[in-house]
Amino acid sequence: MCVVTFDWEKNDANEKFKNFDKIKSLSWAVIEVTESCNFSCKWCFANSMRGNGKKHMNKEDVKNLLKYLSDNGLRQVTFSGGEPTIYPYIKDAVSYAKELGLVVHMNTNGFLFSEKMAKELYSLGLSQVQINIDSLDSENHDNVRGMEGSHKRAIEALKNARKAGITCVSQTVLTKENEDKIIDIFKFARSLGLQRCRVWDMTPSDGIALENNHMISRNYTSVLQKLSDFAYETGARHVEVGEPLFKENVKTKLKVTGGYCVAAAGLYMTVSRNGNVFPCATFRKSLYNIFDAINNSEKLPEFHRRKVVSFTKLFKIHDSCMKCKSLKTCKGGCCTRRRLNKTKLDYLCTSSENT
Repeated sequence: MCVVTFDWEKNDANEKFKNFDKIKSLSWAVIEVTESCNFSCKWCFANSMRGNGKKHMNKEDVKNLLKYLSDNGLRQVTFSGGEPTIYPYIKDAVSYAKELGLVVHMNTNGFLFSEKMAKELYSLGLSQVQINIDSLDSENHDNVRGMEGSHKRAIEALKNARKAGITCVSQTVLTKENEDKIIDIFKFARSLGLQRCRVWDMTPSDGIALENNHMISRNYTSVLQKLSDFAYETGARHVEVGEPLFKENVKTKLKVTGGYCVAAAGLYMTVSRNGNVFPCATFRKSLYNIFDAINNSEKLPEFHRRKVVSFTKLFKIHDSCMKCKSLKTCKGGCCTRRRLNKTKLDYLCTSSENT
């Protein structure tokens, strides 16, 4: 899932890019501390399950993992799932990550993110939350998220986080159903005082999402252009880009950080509940198991980079891409989107050579 985040205020999210630019190795991990989730989103790429089943990462495993990541030079961790607020040891995880000097973020649906939880997690070291607003229509939002009342709770959670001092990110998965309304969603988020607004492409790589691929946005890059214009005109001055198609398709006055696939570059990885490391959150093919790697004498950044290089070699650049002027920038686009397209081209690419 390729993420584009527009910033209206300074925040600590860029630390992972600064670190990567300096050491050119793994700087950020998304840790799925649980597979359990109280939602059943139509675009879910993790195949998370409803209910509070005990499919959680062991408490000691989380501590060992965080220490290992910190010792190997990572700068940021994002706790995810499933739904991390369901995870029984989330407070311990946040506290220990902060103790190790890591920047600590969280992906949450916000349903359980009360004012009390927001204050407590902030005091323990949580500096940012990402919460989805997929529609301004509560019924539509609840339908996509598979939980009645989720729209109301998401907005309350963002207000709770903002009040506690946590940087807030409104996230929206772009689909055919909301791409024409995304500017209004951004305007609403900004009216709440949110510092950052983010969009994802819908990458239906597995399970529930694959069954709903009819929802994929058909105007993705043009929407990114409109959002960039809106952001600049309303005072934003920066955009953090994990979308390989961005630089060639969007002309912006915003300062751009990234602009490439952070997974293929080796900046980022996703760690599942059982320790499997995925090249990307949306590509659920394990590169290796992180708990096995802990006992490996090879340093994690070099080991991970070697695994990523081997993985990306499986996706040969299409002949038409080789002739394209954008290849130097996009590197052939998103591997997951190329995998899902019968032509083996990134299905969101709008370059004339590939249309």
